[in-house]
Amino acid sequence: MKGSSKTDKSGWSKAAWDMLYLTACGIHTQAPDPERVLAMDLKKVYALSRSQSLNALTYMALEQMKKADGPEIPDPDQVLPAWEESRNKAIRKIMLIDGARAQLFAYLEGKGIWHLPLKGVILGPLYPELGTRQMSDNDILFDGTYRREVREWFAAHGYTVESYGEGNHDEYHKAPVYNFEMHVALFNKTAQPQMAEYYQTLKNRLKLESGKAYEYCMTDEDFYLYLLAHMDKHYSNNGTGLRSLLDVYVYNRAKDKINRAYLDEELPKIGLLEFEEQMRLLADKFFDPALKEADLTEQEWEILHELSFNHTHGRIENIWRNTVRKTQPEGEPITAGVKFRYILRRLFPSRAHMEKWCELYSPFFHRHKWLMPAARVWRFIKAEKEQGTAMKKEFHTVRKM
Repeated sequence: MKGSSKTDKSGWSKAAWDMLYLTACGIHTQAPDPERVLAMDLKKVYALSRSQSLNALTYMALEQMKKADGPEIPDPDQVLPAWEESRNKAIRKIMLIDGARAQLFAYLEGKGIWHLPLKGVILGPLYPELGTRQMSDNDILFDGTYRREVREWFAAHGYTVESYGEGNHDEYHKAPVYNFEMHVALFNKTAQPQMAEYYQTLKNRLKLESGKAYEYCMTDEDFYLYLLAHMDKHYSNNGTGLRSLLDVYVYNRAKDKINRAYLDEELPKIGLLEFEEQMRLLADKFFDPALKEADLTEQEWEILHELSFNHTHGRIENIWRNTVRKTQPEGEPITAGVKFRYILRRLFPSRAHMEKWCELYSPFFHRHKWLMPAARVWRFIKAEKEQGTAMKKEFHTVRKM
């Protein structure tokens, strides 16, 4: 909203709260207050809903008002037809990727390759209607011993190999909506060492899906732990959106008999005891109709505001700002010296940083560490070619802090 007037910013803030209100109505399949809907800037609410992957759920709330014989909603910008079509596309997409996943799972089962569906695959059925928990891709954990065979299967079925062997997951895409992230580990040992170590033994805690020989599932408690760990990974770096908070709320409502004693024992092991409580209480306070928004603390309002203006998976600017803030003592202003040293480190990283970068993005140089000087040059060329505009934006963002 750079360059926006104060009035325009206020309008976007109101639209964010209206989006939150429709989300809360949608998750409970309740009709929203007609007076509030008639006062909404639908164009802004729809735009924010799309950025948060909540457009299907918010449109469902508006449909509830229609079913309750509410008044006709004025739509001078003709937003509602596009909103409805985006909901319909979300439903079609879920049906298509569910079918593609079934095809993949049949192959994995036939080949004796253990596998585990993750994230939206598990959360989707807990939402009120098909498509209201939107998905961008299929996330699957599988036996990395068969990484090459799985790549060959995707290639044989018309998928483009977007990435392979460069980290803890491979990416496969096929038009129009078939996107797979095939994980050999849940967390990267270089980027998230604590989480990676904790989840090294996950396979021992899995249980077989009913009627399957190689498809596994987590216990309710372990899936919730993973949901929180994945949310924290994004929240602590590039940020995360409102849907992550909604996932916490929906999951706790659906799993009301979850073993809290087990969670209290495991959460400290991954450093998320306070984070879980904070997010669970915030989700309950906002989305539970029995509670009032006014009961939110100032900190909770700030978190809710941040989540509302992030995209579904956060913003890259948050990574840059958080990295700078970690080098400055808490509470002190960000000095020009701190910003200069950040930019200097980004341009000329340490050898330890370069080794981690090579492990993640250039395995050849990681295997041949004597070529590290050449790796520095390659890193700069690669970044300029692929992310030249992003680099300029990063340095501009840091200078403006």
